[in-house]
Amino acid sequence: MAPEQRGRVLVVGGRTARESLLARLSESGFECASAEDVEGVPQAATSLQPEVILLATAAKQAAETLEGIRSIAQLRHVPVLADVSRSRSTEALKKLAVDGFIRGSEEMVPRVEAAVRAGRLRESEERTRLRMGMLLEITQAATSSLEMEEILHIAVEKVGRVTGSDRCSVVLVEGSHARTGTVVATQENPSLVHLEIEIVRYPELRRALETRQAVLIEKAENDPLMADVRPSILPLGVNSILVQPLICQDDLLGALFLRHSRPDSTFGPDEQQFAQAVAGVLANAIRNSRLHTAVKRKREDLELAYVERYRELTDANRRLKELNRLKDEIIAVCSHDLRAPLQVLLGHGRLLLESPINAEQKQSTEAMIRQGRKILGLVESLLEKGKGEAARLSIEPRRLDMALLCKESTHELNILASQRGVTLRAEAPESLMLIGDEVKLHEVLQNLITNAIHHAKDSGKVTVRALRLTRPDGDAVKITVQDDGSGIPPDELHLVFDRYRHGPKGTGLGLAICKEFVELHGGEIWAESPPEGGCTFVFTLPMAQEAPRKAQASAKVEPVQPRVLVVEDEAEIAAVLAEVLRSRYRVEVARDGQEGLARARSMRPELVVMDVFLPKLDGLEATVALKSSSDTAHIPVILLSAHQGVAEKVRALNLGAVDYMSKPFNAMELLNRTERALKSVAEREPERAAAAVTLRSGSDPGTNLYDKRGLMAKLEVEVAKVRRYHRPMSVAVLRPERSQTDVPRGAADVLRKRLRPLDAVAHMGSGVFCVMLPECDAESARTVIQRLLPELQASSGLAYQPAVADVSQDSDPVDRILDKLGAPLV
Repeated sequence: MAPEQRGRVLVVGGRTARESLLARLSESGFECASAEDVEGVPQAATSLQPEVILLATAAKQAAETLEGIRSIAQLRHVPVLADVSRSRSTEALKKLAVDGFIRGSEEMVPRVEAAVRAGRLRESEERTRLRMGMLLEITQAATSSLEMEEILHIAVEKVGRVTGSDRCSVVLVEGSHARTGTVVATQENPSLVHLEIEIVRYPELRRALETRQAVLIEKAENDPLMADVRPSILPLGVNSILVQPLICQDDLLGALFLRHSRPDSTFGPDEQQFAQAVAGVLANAIRNSRLHTAVKRKREDLELAYVERYRELTDANRRLKELNRLKDEIIAVCSHDLRAPLQVLLGHGRLLLESPINAEQKQSTEAMIRQGRKILGLVESLLEKGKGEAARLSIEPRRLDMALLCKESTHELNILASQRGVTLRAEAPESLMLIGDEVKLHEVLQNLITNAIHHAKDSGKVTVRALRLTRPDGDAVKITVQDDGSGIPPDELHLVFDRYRHGPKGTGLGLAICKEFVELHGGEIWAESPPEGGCTFVFTLPMAQEAPRKAQASAKVEPVQPRVLVVEDEAEIAAVLAEVLRSRYRVEVARDGQEGLARARSMRPELVVMDVFLPKLDGLEATVALKSSSDTAHIPVILLSAHQGVAEKVRALNLGAVDYMSKPFNAMELLNRTERALKSVAEREPERAAAAVTLRSGSDPGTNLYDKRGLMAKLEVEVAKVRRYHRPMSVAVLRPERSQTDVPRGAADVLRKRLRPLDAVAHMGSGVFCVMLPECDAESARTVIQRLLPELQASSGLAYQPAVADVSQDSDPVDRILDKLGAPLV
């Protein structure tokens, strides 16, 4: 072995022993140095850089010498062997904390050589650990959100530290045949970035890029590749160079450049493998960065294109609106110019009928009036269609008798029924007044009756019934159109109103329009298959509220319309809201949340109708602000939103709103909701609370909750609805541990406060409460009730036993369900 291969040994001890050991080690091929005592160790260690220290001192000096060696930083991890072959105090030496002992001359060389190998292995493991740690840090940096230049600066600093190079740089190129490159990060001068270099001036870099292989220059002064640039690099002290290409998925991105200037330094296999691993990580990071930059640039281009397209569409939309406005003007002109002559014609025709004319003249006059009315109907139809979607989604309300309208529609279609041999009759025993659009409701009836006639049996019958439906929240008109035909399968009943689904016999688009028109009036429509066969279409409409009769005052006082503040940022929707509400109220409009809040505080309206999504301050925040102030907390707020989920409604109501409506809304529903909100505020006034409680139909005066009658009426409606639309709803009955003659103290307050606004609570008598929980299955309902029980017991002093059922999954009638749950119905 050459001396540099066998190792470097530092001998510390007396002169005689030291010289003997030095001679023996030198003959065996070790590079040696010596020191007589601990004072001479630092100088000898600096010149030799020992791999093993051999102690050949007397026992009494050995401990002191060993302690001094361990205190020198560069020798702290160097193995120390003790020669005990010449010492008389062998046992004392063996107590030293050394790495091994030499007991004879024949052991010396093997022991020293083993210690050298162990030390070199330990150093190699330490270097490997350092390289792996640095590689991990570089990988973590490359996968982080740092900028690429910062990642490369971190990489060159750590690579330079691991390899001991005095220069480490990253050079990026564009393609394999690039003539120039860019130094984007360098260890030698971190501030030197984006430096353009000519690749031809760096032969080792050019070779690495051309061959896509690592290039190692061990001795720059001897390597033929560096012949052309040797005169310029030798003065700089360049000794060894390593260039590792940066390649990712066959794309050449640049190179990792490392340089040693120390004469005895070079890049060994470990350093080369480390550089290769780092190059792989950096190449992947650089490629991802370039792809990200390209995608970002493409996205910006697409955004610019989108903005341009949006501007074009906005301009086109503006032009279309202008054309639509011109169309509306033309329709308005036509409406006046066509209607006016027809009205004159019909008016004179009626005058002729009232005058004394003979039978032939009367027949001609009636034909003229009949045809005039037909032309007027065609004009109305043409104008209605010209209005498009806006006409379908708006109504022109007036007070009308639904019973009379049913009779008139039946009379009009009697000819069609007689042609098929079908008996058509109307059953409307009482006047049923409501506020609605006569044209649209007439179209609903005509569609349903015509369908019934077409699907009835030959020589069959069609019956139209109109009756009053009593409900806790106000009476409604219930219209049924029943035929005796083949009917509709039960699993298709909920599909017949689908605009894009046509049945085998052509249920068609007319039913979808009927559904829209009924819902515009705040009603519901559905189909049923009665047990006796055939099919029944049913729809309900809210009846007009009768104005209470007041005692005549001594002096007439003109009624003052309530003030309603509309807060809506979209001008068209604000105009519709204001137009609908002005039929009953004085209306003011605000354009954003801040303006709405300020106007509500200044004008103190009786009601606020507000959109949820508003600029400056949204509707939910404005509602909280109104409810947080004692001056405005009493003002009811109705919120509007395009979101139709139950969660949004519950959130709005929890913040203090009295109601929540989804867009698009209809006029009648809006008027009904506003009237209900104003009425609820009036009922909360202290001086009128007692009268409101006693007059309220279906309520318990003791608790202001529903009583048996009110609960049964409400359950009949809600259960039919959830079963039609397959929505969950649960009912819970809470029975006290012992029957009560009076209402349990505090129980009603707990139930009203802890349940949701959409839940209904009834006192059934004897202290028994019934809770209706819409949109809640049985398991969720049990969880809600179990959460209530401790507080209910604490307030009333009674333990309650709950019973819960999902009524949407039960086909029994309402009274049977309540009976099974243990509610007293008698």
